[in-house]
Amino acid sequence: MIFGLSYALDILGSNNLSHSKSTAYLSVLIARELGLKEEGAITIYYSALLHDIGIASDYNWKLVDSREMKNHCEVGVKSLRRLPLSEEITDYVLYHHEYDNGTGPFGLKGDGIPRGAGIICLASAFDDEFGNTKKFDRELILTVREWTRKNEPLFSGEILRSFNRLVDREHFLLDYFNHETKYTLSDKIIVKDDVYYSSEDVEKFAHCFADIIDQRSPFTFRHSHGIAELAEKAAVHLGYDEKTQKMMFMSGLLHDIGKLHISTEILHKDSALSPGERFEINKHTYYTRKVLEQIEGFEEITNIAANHHERLDGTGYPYHLTGGMLTELEKVMAICDVYQALSEERPYRSKLSSDRVWEIIDEMVENKHLDKSLVSQMKQAF
Repeated sequence: MIFGLSYALDILGSNNLSHSKSTAYLSVLIARELGLKEEGAITIYYSALLHDIGIASDYNWKLVDSREMKNHCEVGVKSLRRLPLSEEITDYVLYHHEYDNGTGPFGLKGDGIPRGAGIICLASAFDDEFGNTKKFDRELILTVREWTRKNEPLFSGEILRSFNRLVDREHFLLDYFNHETKYTLSDKIIVKDDVYYSSEDVEKFAHCFADIIDQRSPFTFRHSHGIAELAEKAAVHLGYDEKTQKMMFMSGLLHDIGKLHISTEILHKDSALSPGERFEINKHTYYTRKVLEQIEGFEEITNIAANHHERLDGTGYPYHLTGGMLTELEKVMAICDVYQALSEERPYRSKLSSDRVWEIIDEMVENKHLDKSLVSQMKQAF
């Protein structure tokens, strides 16, 4: 669950596509180098994976002021407190921009900064600076040394010394700067952690995913929650058991998580999209699948959520699946998405009347895009 949520944050707009995982990798190695117990290192690892959960839109970190940093941390913790996670994780995320000299957004300094937060602060700052570096040579090592020297006032002495000891070991930066392994860095971290969530706890994570995407735009606000309610209602009407009803609800919450990869400029555009912009929008189902594939046990939810723009005649996207390749629940989710989207206000049009919504859906049935029998049943259900 945490890996999926972390990946969703990394695909957000202009963010470094491995920032959370790279920060987690650096953080846990620093924690172990400091001699922290493994339980503490794992808590720091999870905190680092989630440290950017307060991101609401795309922006350049190097241009963000202290007030925005503070808001980013507080928004993140507000989301985390709804999840079944320890208070330590929320503290580390809240204070992950605090500097040792007291110049961070909350003004904490020295020993007043939780050690885990201080570790993540260094790891995140390092990845912000070097995360997109393509060439690794001796000059780069010298640049890294100069960066640590220049930023010495910002970080705890013991944390910085531990980091420098890691830099002394060639494999550390070779792993970090190797473009072939960059996106799987955190896979090198072996975590022994037997934590099992109830379906209620899993649903809390799903709501958190949905809130992150819906809050990016006033025009998509409650879109995911609306589709979740429709999908659950559809499953009830079709006679599916309670487990399947819950699965449909969560698939609806998660279906648009890939839109985090789409810029708000495109999402908010109040006129027709250009072919290039349409291409960007169409990527979102691919990224929905990439996010949900991180979560073991979500295989069926992944297909239902990520295939909501596939069409019976193969003209959908991104896989151009045909009717025989789609399950009934995947076809139902496609209908729910069309119905909800047409019923909502968008930047380029007002919401449509119920009659007009069904007219358009009936046209899609005639064009072999949506399943005729299921549309008929959804009319009754909705």
